[in-house]
Amino acid sequence: MFPKESRDFCGMLLPRAHLTSCAISIPAFGCSGGRLAQLPQARRFAALLAACVFISISPFARSAAAQAPPATPPAKLGPLDPEAGKALFQQNCVNCHGLDATGEEGPNLHGVPAALGDAAVANIIRRGIPGTGMPSSYTITEQDAANIVAWIRSLDSAPAPPAVGDAKKGEAVYASAGCSACHMIEGVGGNIGPDLSRIGVQRGPANLKARLLDPAANLPKPVGGFVSGGGVTQYLMFRAVEKDGRSTEGMRVGEDSFSIILKDAQGKLHGFRKPDLLKLEKEPGKSFMPSFKDTLSAAQMDDLIAYLSTLKAAQ
Repeated sequence: MFPKESRDFCGMLLPRAHLTSCAISIPAFGCSGGRLAQLPQARRFAALLAACVFISISPFARSAAAQAPPATPPAKLGPLDPEAGKALFQQNCVNCHGLDATGEEGPNLHGVPAALGDAAVANIIRRGIPGTGMPSSYTITEQDAANIVAWIRSLDSAPAPPAVGDAKKGEAVYASAGCSACHMIEGVGGNIGPDLSRIGVQRGPANLKARLLDPAANLPKPVGGFVSGGGVTQYLMFRAVEKDGRSTEGMRVGEDSFSIILKDAQGKLHGFRKPDLLKLEKEPGKSFMPSFKDTLSAAQMDDLIAYLSTLKAAQ
């Protein structure tokens, strides 16, 4: 560690904050008589700073690379076994993609191998997609991944289930139910709830129905972004009570050990320091989104799900 005061490196005074993560031995750069000493002061500063940044980020790069299997030459695959792939899918993938790969927390996978190619999908299965909820896996071999893809591809040749609901009528139900007050579709609507522009590829019909009937029962997990900490439940309701008795209810949109940010029903953000609060309570089972169990008929529910299933905007 460097002392709190600035240090004199090669005749330059640099604040400690610039180099707290740098473990360079400055003499190694030839500060006394070497090439660095001959550079103008600004160039010496840039060289030192670049070296410090490189060293400080190297452990993070190694850590990120360690999350996925190391790159190796393509393995020679044996005969594809879709049934083995189905068993592996059920062991590893159903929680996010559903038993029939039509989507739950994760997207519907029907048609994905045909669109992306078998090799690309197998690579995603093993290496994941950084910044999303799709993890990498050391335990799935290249043969395993190929078998899973073979099973997913076999679903495309199965007869499609008969359509349920009328998407055109469902669009009218969406409008009359006031969904656009909280949800956005391709830039139009509110921002209290999640963007629905790609909900048709992100959720299957069964999952959509479950969320319309009981919105607070299966709150989604993030795929990276604002909420601190991986796997933290999104849209979870909290009630914050300040020491003067004022109370604020809202969805958590950000939290760390010392603070929390809530969004109220009007979309306004409220930030609190936890030590300043009298009380901070989770409110499981509550949601700003109402249940449509008693407000939509079975036919209207099917129509609304049919409409939501058509929303597949390009990324």
